[in-house]
Amino acid sequence: MNTIQQTLIQHAATIKPVVRHYDGNLLCEELAFDLTESATLSCCEADWSCQTKLVPASGGEGRFDLECTFRLTRGTAESAGIGVAIGFADWSPDNYVLLPSAVYDSNNFAIWDIKYPPFWSEPSQFRADMPTTATPVPRLSADSTRLEQTTGDTAAPCMGFHSAARQQGFLLLTTQGTRFGNSGLTVETNADRSRARFLVTAPCVREFRQDPCKAVPSDDRAINWQAGDCVTLRLSLWFFSAPRLQALFDRFCEIRKAPLNPSVPTHELPFSAAWQILDAKYNRDNWDEALGYYRLAPNADTTFEVSDNPLCFLWQLGWVGGGIATLPLSFQGSALSQQRAWRNLEMLFERTAAPSGFFYGIGDGENFYGDGIDGPHPHHLHMVRKSADALLLAFKHFDLFRKQEREIPPLWITNTHRLADAFARLWEQAGQLGQFVDVETGELLIGGSAAGAIAPAGLARASLFFDEPRYLSIAVAAARKYYQDFVLRGLTTGGPGEILSAPDSESAFAMLESFVTLLEITGDHGWLQPARDLLRQCATWVVSYDYVFPADSALGKSQARTTGAVWANVQNKSACPGICTLSGDSLLRLWRASGDTLALELLRDIAHGLPQYLSREDRLLGKPMHPGWMCERVNLSDWEGVQGIGGNLFGSCWAEVSLMLTTIEIPGLYVQPDTGMFQVFDHVLAEAIGHHDNSLTLKLTNPTRFDAEVKVLCEPSTACNQPLALNALLGTRTVCIPAGGSVIEAFRTNETAAPEIPGKDHTIDVLVAS
Repeated sequence: MNTIQQTLIQHAATIKPVVRHYDGNLLCEELAFDLTESATLSCCEADWSCQTKLVPASGGEGRFDLECTFRLTRGTAESAGIGVAIGFADWSPDNYVLLPSAVYDSNNFAIWDIKYPPFWSEPSQFRADMPTTATPVPRLSADSTRLEQTTGDTAAPCMGFHSAARQQGFLLLTTQGTRFGNSGLTVETNADRSRARFLVTAPCVREFRQDPCKAVPSDDRAINWQAGDCVTLRLSLWFFSAPRLQALFDRFCEIRKAPLNPSVPTHELPFSAAWQILDAKYNRDNWDEALGYYRLAPNADTTFEVSDNPLCFLWQLGWVGGGIATLPLSFQGSALSQQRAWRNLEMLFERTAAPSGFFYGIGDGENFYGDGIDGPHPHHLHMVRKSADALLLAFKHFDLFRKQEREIPPLWITNTHRLADAFARLWEQAGQLGQFVDVETGELLIGGSAAGAIAPAGLARASLFFDEPRYLSIAVAAARKYYQDFVLRGLTTGGPGEILSAPDSESAFAMLESFVTLLEITGDHGWLQPARDLLRQCATWVVSYDYVFPADSALGKSQARTTGAVWANVQNKSACPGICTLSGDSLLRLWRASGDTLALELLRDIAHGLPQYLSREDRLLGKPMHPGWMCERVNLSDWEGVQGIGGNLFGSCWAEVSLMLTTIEIPGLYVQPDTGMFQVFDHVLAEAIGHHDNSLTLKLTNPTRFDAEVKVLCEPSTACNQPLALNALLGTRTVCIPAGGSVIEAFRTNETAAPEIPGKDHTIDVLVAS
């Protein structure tokens, strides 16, 4: 018995190449080949062959490469397709099924069939112990034995599961598609759910596709075959031991970039050039002079007239910009931007604090409300996520202003203190940080999600700023609860304000910020493992390869490289240019603390990918969008119709703020002169040409058509023993590289760096010489 046979028996698994016949989008018949190097079958006066190669692969026990070439050797076949089915006996409905960015824990959640945008609006619906709840999404459950997706629905064309009972796991990775287009990814069980199959099919033929908040009949159709037609499916399979659920995510991160799909970065626009475009855009399009704030939607929006803008397009405290955008504008904006950002903060701190201590989440510059979408939510509902964003961002602003020697108005500090107290009271009264509260009273209305996952980071910062250990104790307790309730379950939920409490990427990256902040502030290395576990769950939301868009789509025309795009959530099935709304600097800080190269890889992909989605005067994107506009859509899926793939770039939004944050929190170039290690995040190239005596010499090349001013974070490897200060890149050395040019720079470290003072900002004394 060979290794492959032993593995299949050990995992109660089978592998079957299949031919499938359809009537429209309904499967009529499926025929299976024998799993041999060369197999044949006949059906409906047509003959088929399948050539199979199944060989052990490097990278771990239980890994195999599978290639199946299907050919119609005689006759014709109408409305037919092919596939590979991996079957499992001894299946349990309790198995955790994963399709990265699309399906978590089989999507077996409470379902509420409600139109977009979904939210709980009546007190009879409110629950402190709200179960994870989603709109109708593809799922496996007692009333749904099949879920159908395309490779375009996932961050990587991958699916798998973990069996707690058998302590085993399985992952399958395939290519984006074949000459028939995107392939299908299907998981199905038999009626009593004792057996399951994972199918890769070409072409993809689903009975239903996912529309926003609902399932609709798909327009998928199979192919009419002629004699001689052939197509090949290529898969990477991994059967592995999995004593705990986390092993599924650990193995996924080892396989997600297997060379089945391309990933080649493009060098399009340096961070500094992107910043200049965005700084000008915010003053040109977003500033409301009469009310003194930066609107979320441009004043010259071609989608909405100013009077028709939904409330959510005007002012939001957190989540999608608002009080987040003022940080980069204050950090490195023009004199006009800094003056306007200050006025915006006056509005935030002096006019949006509610009696409870929480801040109002939404408004029009004159009137402010708990929260809302088109208009205010009833019952003073407020997303705790927005106040949590504001709490953390307040301390980033305060740190920046102190370093800029700007006096912070006392009322700003007072209202921030009240906000920290509001979160502390919420925890002490409810034992959780919830999802929605009454903004006037602070009472928990809806709980059970990870919506407030960034609040522990804000509370930990508050403990230092206000010298109140109580805040840190609550931050630690809340973060531990998040780890137990969500990370150990393999999902985080409720970050966005219009997905109920479905799994999402935003709460995952927010929680990572909290874990890393607690690692830094407490010095407790016990936070490393939770952070590294969560890091691997965050990776399931990040696109691992360069998706091939339709050539005539907006992103197809711009030749966008999707590696590093970040999926939103399982309901709103779009990838986005970046993290909503963070730079991802927690990834850099986690790498410095742990040496975990996955964190550096994800940050490189996310940060480097962002600038290509910025509409520029020389390359307008979308309908077209104005210079400086970025849309949140990186549509790999057909959730907005086939015509939406690579398109529906409808206008300006929060993705601009993610890029703005990236330009101030992520160095364009990171260098460790003593070890010779360096990492480029910006759109430039680096080549080592000399390394000796704690000095590293690099040749830096700018292949773009824009001059680059590259921020450099240069430090000895020993500096990684201490956390980075807030606003660590303020005043950092920059290297200027002309468009199309190169420079040679030498970097060296001063080994007499001052040690960190606990509880204080810490900087490393670094010399950068050229």
